[in-house]
Amino acid sequence: MPISSGLKHNHIRVGIVLPEDQINQLVLSWPSELLVTSKAGQQLVNHLTVSVEAGQLLIENGGQSTTQSTLVISCDDAVEGLSTGYGIHVNPVIAGRGFHWEKQIEVDLPGSLHLSVVNDSLKVINTLDVESYVACVATSEMGAEAPAALLAAQTIVARCWSMALAEAKHLSEGFDVCNDDCCQRYQGTSFLTPYSMEAALETRGQVLIFKNAVIDARYSKNCGGMVEDYDTVWSGGPVPYLIPLWDGPVQRPGLAVDDFQALWDYDEAYCSSKRFENVNLAGMLGKVDVSGSYYRWEKRLTKSQLLSNLKKYHGLEWTELTNIRIMERGPSARIKYLFMDGLDVQGSPCEQVVRSEYGIRQMFSESFLYSSAFIILNQHTLRQDEFVHLNGVGWGHGVGLCQMGALGMALENIGYADILKHYYPGTTLTQL
Repeated sequence: MPISSGLKHNHIRVGIVLPEDQINQLVLSWPSELLVTSKAGQQLVNHLTVSVEAGQLLIENGGQSTTQSTLVISCDDAVEGLSTGYGIHVNPVIAGRGFHWEKQIEVDLPGSLHLSVVNDSLKVINTLDVESYVACVATSEMGAEAPAALLAAQTIVARCWSMALAEAKHLSEGFDVCNDDCCQRYQGTSFLTPYSMEAALETRGQVLIFKNAVIDARYSKNCGGMVEDYDTVWSGGPVPYLIPLWDGPVQRPGLAVDDFQALWDYDEAYCSSKRFENVNLAGMLGKVDVSGSYYRWEKRLTKSQLLSNLKKYHGLEWTELTNIRIMERGPSARIKYLFMDGLDVQGSPCEQVVRSEYGIRQMFSESFLYSSAFIILNQHTLRQDEFVHLNGVGWGHGVGLCQMGALGMALENIGYADILKHYYPGTTLTQL
């Protein structure tokens, strides 16, 4: 069966530590009973310190120090042998790279690690069996208490996304995907549970196909009530199975963009906050969801922060922001592009277009806005106000599977096949 693009083999290369992380020292360790080998055939103790020295790797190995350009070490990566904490322990690793939840974590990685130096910083690539990668992604994206149907759905979606590799953002950097939200959140075996392993093994080889190709299975945290159209967020034209739909048991007439107030009042969605009033969201979706469901949110942003972002992302020096004109929205009300009006340092009127769901989320936040599906509450008084007051819905781009909606469906005992059919209409669940 052909794959949409990209991954043509059963192993995937994951960028774990990137030069942009500016990490110049790592500690690698593993249990004494784990067989770890070096590509160079060198004898290893089970605790290595690797740092950057004069553009090379300085490796401290059992009281001995060596300098070399690369280091490749490996352990077994068969999915059947995985368990919580299995693999080579790497500390530190960046999680949430560039987002408001960015932090340093430690991870346990099966497969091989390739270490090198780029721009005086460490670079680490983890190569492992794609089924093992998928098993780890499912629990990196989900919490330990996630229902079985949600874990199975997320596992299949992760497998499809990995195999289709439609974006292929990192091929020029020497790996297929990165370890973070830019691609799929991958934290090795650190959070594997018996339930997630069961989901991985029970769905092994299962994918969604459309016209005899593995689908490009996009997903986000919370669609806000309506799943967004692929074409709103990415170029390349429409994708027949990534289309707008109401995230509820009944498809309503019209689109969310038609009436934002009606969208705001809509609480029948599978991802609606009311479905999770007595649910441990952190346990089911991971600790990143620390302050609410993000089905509905409110934010105030100072004009000075927006002017700072204009300079940071567009190189513009403005003294005043006078107006924001929203020009086009997608079906779920996510903004496609807008204009900002203001005064430059000479006092002359000027304008700047901000394009893309990603670019808008970047502009309207100190770090990264939950979504671009928002309205400006103080639109009519914006010129004199010192702030921008937003009401918004959803978390993420909203295309494809809504993770919180899938959780809502799983909590209603809807099986993973029906969850996938809801979010990817017209596709077929198939065993490779």
